[in-house]
Amino acid sequence: MRIRYRGYIVCGFIIVSALAAFGAGQSTITQKSAPPQSIHVEVEMVSLPVVVTTREGRRVTDLTADDFTVLEDGVQQKISGFDTTDEPVDVLLALDTSGSVQRRLALIQNEAVDFVNQLHPDDEVAVMSFPQDVTLQQDFSIDRNRNARAIRETRAGGSTVVYEAVWLGLEEVLKPITERSAFVLFTDGVDTASRKASMQETLELAKETKATIYSVYFNTEADMGRGAQRPMGRGRRGMSIPPIFSPGGSNSEYQRSRAYLGQLSEFSGGKVFDALKMEDLSSAFREIANELASQYSIGYYSTNQKHDGSFRKIEVRVNRPGLIARTKKGYYGKKD
Repeated sequence: MRIRYRGYIVCGFIIVSALAAFGAGQSTITQKSAPPQSIHVEVEMVSLPVVVTTREGRRVTDLTADDFTVLEDGVQQKISGFDTTDEPVDVLLALDTSGSVQRRLALIQNEAVDFVNQLHPDDEVAVMSFPQDVTLQQDFSIDRNRNARAIRETRAGGSTVVYEAVWLGLEEVLKPITERSAFVLFTDGVDTASRKASMQETLELAKETKATIYSVYFNTEADMGRGAQRPMGRGRRGMSIPPIFSPGGSNSEYQRSRAYLGQLSEFSGGKVFDALKMEDLSSAFREIANELASQYSIGYYSTNQKHDGSFRKIEVRVNRPGLIARTKKGYYGKKD
């Protein structure tokens, strides 16, 4: 299935409509009962993925809702929903298969297959690849054989459209999901060809998404050298493709790309895992699998009912000494 770009959509947080019915009182003399009246009240349901660790980095998975305090712009919120780490998660695995990883594709595929096999059997996985275009190799499935087949069917070559892959993954694939979800992005982060999405647009989406974004950063600078020339060929629709110079990027570009992935993950409550050598891939993917198995889901209805579209900062605290909570940095409120 090919993901097709359908233009930009202004995103907001999911709005839940609550219907409240009020009945008019009945007189003891002759007044007839008035029919019930209905009003619609719009409230924002804020869902937070939360990982708790000790100061040494050990994950803590035995907490209850009473162990948490949630603050929005410094105001304490009442926790209305709480799920433990046993709740299944939908995982979108997006693999950068551009020319910069061509030499290592087989190893990357093997590590990606090992990653999905480490997930809980009830976790559903979708597989996306992005060389010069973005393709959904396989929609969400718990069938690990299907997952593995989709990963091994990825092919490397061409330029890199990181921003378009992030935009489409968050907006088209993950946005409709209402349960726990995660976006696992494997890339060197250097975008060479995106035309329909920008870095800033994807960072704004990271502030709005309910999915947790994990990035596996792989530095391809040594492999690419000065870059690679892609010869004239024919695209998937039979159109001629002119030669494209597809460098992996300069050292400063790699540094900026690493910083971009850091922001992307931090906004959503996720994390970047560095795989500076191919030997680091296994531990990076394993750490993400462990994080997903250690994640709480906390929900609350915001006490701030202003529809001003402002960004609201979120802080989650653990009411036990020595424990640290990590979650998304905030979200945009509804705007009329």
